[in-house]
Amino acid sequence: MIAALLAILLAAELQGDAGTVVVPISAPAAKAANADAGVAPALPEASPLGLELKVEPEEITLGQHIIVKLSVEHDARDVYALPGFDPAPLAVPQGAPAPTTSREELPGKARTTFGLTLVDLGSLEPRIPDLVLHVTGPDGERSLTVRGRPIKFKSLVKHENQGADDAAHHGPKPPVQVMIRSFLWVAVLAGLLLLAAAIVGIYFWRKRAKIVPAKVVPEVPYDDRALEELRRLRVEKPWARGAGRAAIFQLSEIVRGYLGTRLAFNALDLTSEELVEELKQRRLMGLDLPALAEEVQWEDLVKFAKLEPTTEECLRGVERAESIIHHTRPLRTTPTTGAAAMVAKGAAT
Repeated sequence: MIAALLAILLAAELQGDAGTVVVPISAPAAKAANADAGVAPALPEASPLGLELKVEPEEITLGQHIIVKLSVEHDARDVYALPGFDPAPLAVPQGAPAPTTSREELPGKARTTFGLTLVDLGSLEPRIPDLVLHVTGPDGERSLTVRGRPIKFKSLVKHENQGADDAAHHGPKPPVQVMIRSFLWVAVLAGLLLLAAAIVGIYFWRKRAKIVPAKVVPEVPYDDRALEELRRLRVEKPWARGAGRAAIFQLSEIVRGYLGTRLAFNALDLTSEELVEELKQRRLMGLDLPALAEEVQWEDLVKFAKLEPTTEECLRGVERAESIIHHTRPLRTTPTTGAAAMVAKGAAT
């Protein structure tokens, strides 16, 4: 080993003085020198059963992603792996998925497929880089070098297959002034004419218009409105058409709406028990609360137990509702001024 190192040093000195000198070194001496220098010995080349390299697309432009698939058919006892590699002259796109490896067991063999995503960022002569696979198996560690191949490059700027040089792309052309006919003054004049016509029309309309006094329609009080709804229920007689239950539903909503407005609470969303408890606390003058509680319980039987009321029961329900409103409605004085006076004056004219 010492003799081999001395021979290498002597050859280096002779090279500096008299040009290049080749000193043959035996294989054991070279292996020993590499081991002393920390250089790993080259692995033997593996022999796969089949090899296929696919590239999509076959013709690319700058910035276009390239999908590389390498399939190796080999002995099922061997394991093929792809360690780190240099993609030059291509590059690995930012955010691209990591290289994938999949293995498929076949009769008497196996197929390992590697997937890569590359991109051409600046090379006008792109090519797939050489890939070195690491192989382990019963025969020990080996390597498999898959030679890359060039890819057809399509330039978006360079002149390609044009008959004349002036047909090639030479970049963007300078702007050219174009005269455009403007109708701005025509639009302004038309707008002024329309504005003048509108002013004249408004003037004559105000001159000829007659001032008609507005008729003030007084708002119907809530108690009168509830009595009117009960009267309409009597006239329509839904129970005569077999809709007695629907009539009781409507009757209950009329009474609940009146009581809720009269005492300022939401009576429509309360249950029957909650409604009775609320009325106990508020103590409405003129209200027969026990009778109302019985009426509410009967209405619940109609609404929820599907009890079909008779015509007489429906009429009695309407009468009880009218009695509740008449005995509990607020006292009002007949208006003789204000809105009623204006209505009376308009009717007289």
